[in-house]
Amino acid sequence: MDRLTGAALLGGVRQRAWSLLITSAFAVLGAAGAAGTMFAEASDNAAFQAGRDAVPATARQTDAAVVRISAPVGRRSADHQAVLDALRRIPHLTDPDLTGESIGAELIAPTFWGSTASFGGKRERGRLFAVTSPAEELQGTARGTGGLWIPRPMAEALGAKAGDTITVAITVGTAGRTRSATVPVNGVYEVDAGGRLPAGPAWTLRAGDTPPDTEYQTLPSYLLVGDVATVERLALQLDDEIFWAAEAALVPGVTLAEAQHTANEIEYLRRGYAGGLEFGQDSPRSMRFASGISQITTNARATSAIVEQRIRPVEWAAIGVGLASVLAVALLSARRRDREIRHAVAVGIAPMRVGALWLLEHLLPAAIGVALGWVVAWQLVVRFGPPGVVSSSPLPAGSAAAVAGLAGVVTVAGVGAPALARPVRPAPPVTVRRKLPWTTMLVLVALTAADGLAGAGGPAGGVDLLVPLLVLVAAGAVAGWLPGLLARLPVSARPGVLWLARRRLGEAGAERRLAVLTMTAGLGMLLFALSAVHSSRVSADDRVAVAAGAEAVATFGASWEIDPTAVLVPPEPEPPQPPPQGPVPGVHTPPMPPGSTVVWRTDVETPFDSSQKDLLVVDPARFREVAAWGSGPDLAAARAALATLASKPADESGHPRAIAVGDPATDQIDSVRINLGFAVADLTIAARVPAFPGMQGRPMYVVANDPLLGGLGVDDPRLKPRTRQPNSLFTQVFLYATSAEHIQRVTAPVNAQPARIDGAPALRKEAVYVATARARGYQVAVAGYLALLAVLTLCVYAQRTATIRRPADLMLARVGLGAGRVSRARAVEFALLTLVALGAAVAGVAGLAALGGRLLDDQPGLLPRFAFQIPPAAVLITVGAAVVACVLAVLVSGGRSARAEEDAYRDD
Repeated sequence: MDRLTGAALLGGVRQRAWSLLITSAFAVLGAAGAAGTMFAEASDNAAFQAGRDAVPATARQTDAAVVRISAPVGRRSADHQAVLDALRRIPHLTDPDLTGESIGAELIAPTFWGSTASFGGKRERGRLFAVTSPAEELQGTARGTGGLWIPRPMAEALGAKAGDTITVAITVGTAGRTRSATVPVNGVYEVDAGGRLPAGPAWTLRAGDTPPDTEYQTLPSYLLVGDVATVERLALQLDDEIFWAAEAALVPGVTLAEAQHTANEIEYLRRGYAGGLEFGQDSPRSMRFASGISQITTNARATSAIVEQRIRPVEWAAIGVGLASVLAVALLSARRRDREIRHAVAVGIAPMRVGALWLLEHLLPAAIGVALGWVVAWQLVVRFGPPGVVSSSPLPAGSAAAVAGLAGVVTVAGVGAPALARPVRPAPPVTVRRKLPWTTMLVLVALTAADGLAGAGGPAGGVDLLVPLLVLVAAGAVAGWLPGLLARLPVSARPGVLWLARRRLGEAGAERRLAVLTMTAGLGMLLFALSAVHSSRVSADDRVAVAAGAEAVATFGASWEIDPTAVLVPPEPEPPQPPPQGPVPGVHTPPMPPGSTVVWRTDVETPFDSSQKDLLVVDPARFREVAAWGSGPDLAAARAALATLASKPADESGHPRAIAVGDPATDQIDSVRINLGFAVADLTIAARVPAFPGMQGRPMYVVANDPLLGGLGVDDPRLKPRTRQPNSLFTQVFLYATSAEHIQRVTAPVNAQPARIDGAPALRKEAVYVATARARGYQVAVAGYLALLAVLTLCVYAQRTATIRRPADLMLARVGLGAGRVSRARAVEFALLTLVALGAAVAGVAGLAALGGRLLDDQPGLLPRFAFQIPPAAVLITVGAAVVACVLAVLVSGGRSARAEEDAYRDD
């Protein structure tokens, strides 16, 4: 190894502040490359755990993270040891249990078959069921072994208790052939809410897989539960047959990848046994299989795929900006080492040799920076990312970071060779050197990409995801010329702070433009990421509010079910008398406690078009307090419109006033006639809004309850019918509430049972909304190291210019300008550059607002429409990052020691 090679290997860490800046640039690139892989795993595992936790306590085995396989491999329990061993070989499953249920009745059907337990002259129906350890699976007190556990209702009916001996008998046929056996009672177990099956989560999962009652087939049988040996012995004595099954559960804490592998192995096992079926599918001995592991993993994959789609624009932009930061450092380094390049030319070093030496020089800082970036990305994902385990992805993430770092090193080497080629082969003096119009080219590319994205259909992807970065780079390229224009502004000719700052702004040239470009991209992507987080959250909240209507929504057949004071429908008048007109005396809106309100909905038609529309009848004042309103501008307009409706529910003629929601047919008219069943009503349009809580994807009119319902007379849905027939116009009524507890407060006193209860919480569990919430942490983390890029860029520029200008600064300070004025001029220069970059970043992101929906909205058909917003908080954070960059730049370019001052005057 020659001296140049050795010096190059260690030279990257010997340049003090410059080495720190290079390492920081590669740290940003490494973090951008590593974060995506680890975030994807955390998202996968969080989605899987959320899906597993969401399985209700009443779920069957087909929906839970368990597996149950009843393979027809033999009639003895020993024959099923092979099935148990096969399940044990599948990873991430608990040790399997062997269970068995009586199938004697099913085998002999339609011949009569009865199984009973008797004690003290009393008899109750019950069937045998075997488990590995009854004392562990049943809730009760064990007493002895080798016997059966009986349910408490059976024990009370028989008068038996633990320690007694009961007789189990099986009767076959109408002639009553009976076989019996005596067995002790080991315990009395508690039953579930249905009063038949044992209590406990394991038995809830087995619901539907236990034998039915021999008399009432729709009910599960009482189970005579014993261990495997006891039940098998009794079955032989009673001439019953037991159908055996193996059960296992997914162990807690497994990752999505592990669960997917387990599901695949379970499927292979199922196919193996299904391929060798001995009995038909209708036979009681045919194979049965139940497992929800595969479905849970599939749902988790779908959710995490949407999460990754949401974060991909920011992730790609972050990697691109990271590479841009390394390129900026390389270009500034080439300018910084111009004297070294001239020396290399003088001694005859080839351009490729210089490029190789620069590559070696950056290997060590790149390795350190990439390692630091990997650690930063790992901690950001762990602390701010999805609540999922990060276990297998750190190694692939490290590889991705290393590849990104290698690309950065190659970029640096690629800058070194052309930088040396320029002085090696200078242009002839007579040749006019033409500069490429880089700024114009960047602007044209950005405009073309943005126009193509705006006019394209379908979800954004591929190159579309780099449009924000292209637009911000173009904005930075334009802004790079502004400091030169500022330098032309007239100031006092007397030397001072402003005079020196203006002079320096006009000197930097390409370095200054590159610094402004990179700062604009960094600050712009920070602002874009924070705005994307805010806009996605607002859009998700608003769409949940529109789809759900309220936090909790209960559905009833009629409002009188929750209104004990409802007035009866008046009796029909005699034929000569006309039906009564106007409101029925005493009719009223159901009185509701705070936090709840009644809403009526029905279909209506208008003469403008043939499509059906929704009519939402509300109590405006109560609805305004109870409904979900999100935080976006569309629902804010809807809430203001509802306040207008509450202040004046009807016009001067008595016609109900209405809010037209998403109905372009009424844009140019002030009133609309609706057909409400056989009735006709004229509505006066009070306001027009694009969305409203409870909207179900089609145009809707919102009216106050009293003016409209009162005009229906005996068809008023608030009246209680004299028969059980539903109201012909409003077949359903909804109870909107701020929480499920408020619904309980309404239904409990009147003992009402809603048909269903749903609302906003159920919608928030859907994959698209989970993705929106989960992507925020990653976007904020990416925004954090994009802010670091802006800081890094200005610090690099400050260190570079401070080195170049130090002799001039010292001379100006010595001739009378003073060190204080020189320092203030330096601060003014950096402040102006920061202000220019910040303004360009804000302008660039504002220009991207029209494309925000195309880039970030993966459900463009939902209401309200996606609106890209730049929140004040995001602007303040971006301004804070710019201020930090400016302050650090001033500190980096600060004074040096006396020895450094002497060195600055030397001309080496």
